[in-house]
Amino acid sequence: MKCGRPSFLHPRADALPHAEESPRPLLPDTLTDCLTGREIPFSNRDNIRQRILRFLLEEKGYRKEDFCIDREISFDLDGQKVVSFVDISVVLGGKTVVVWKCASGSLVSRERQIIASARLLEDYVVPFAAVTNGTDLELLDSLSEKVIGCGFCSVPSREELAEDIEKAAFRPVKGKKIVNEQRILYTYDGISCPVACKTPR
Repeated sequence: MKCGRPSFLHPRADALPHAEESPRPLLPDTLTDCLTGREIPFSNRDNIRQRILRFLLEEKGYRKEDFCIDREISFDLDGQKVVSFVDISVVLGGKTVVVWKCASGSLVSRERQIIASARLLEDYVVPFAAVTNGTDLELLDSLSEKVIGCGFCSVPSREELAEDIEKAAFRPVKGKKIVNEQRILYTYDGISCPVACKTPR
C-alpha cells in the first residue's frame, strides 16, 4: 500500500535525524624514534615501524643494536637504476635473519614483496620475513614462501630466534631467480611509489 502523505515521501531536511559526528583525532607532526631518541617526521610507515620496534624491544627481548633501518637494495634492471629500502632488518651473530615490511592495508598483498627483499638484500636468502600493518602480522619462511606464524604472539623472542638460526640454511639465490626477484620488487615498489622518490631516513 502506497503512502500518500507528502511529508512521509519527501521529509523536510530539518526533520531528518542527524548522526553526531565525532572529530577525527589529529595526527602528530613528529614521532620519537625509539632507537635514537630523535624526533622524526610523522608518516604512516614510520608510525607502524616504531610500534613494531617498541614491541620487539619491550616484549621480545631484542636490543637496539640488533636493528638496521632502511637497508638499501639496489640493482640495474633493463638499463634503469632501481633502489628499494627494507623497513627493518634484524641482525644476529653477524647475519641478517629477519626482514620486515611495515605498511597499512592487506598483509597478503605484501607477502611477495618482502620475500623478494629477503632474497635480494644479502648474498644469501634471509631465512625469515615478516609483514605487518601495525595491528596484524604474518611471519614467513623466505625459502618456501609459506606463512609460518600469524599475529604478534608468533614473533620469536631474541633468544628463540638465536636458536632457530643455528638450524637455518643461509642459501644463495640462484642466478636465474635473481632477475625474477628484482622484477617482483620493482613492480611492488612501483605500485606504492616510483623508486626515484624513495629516500631513507
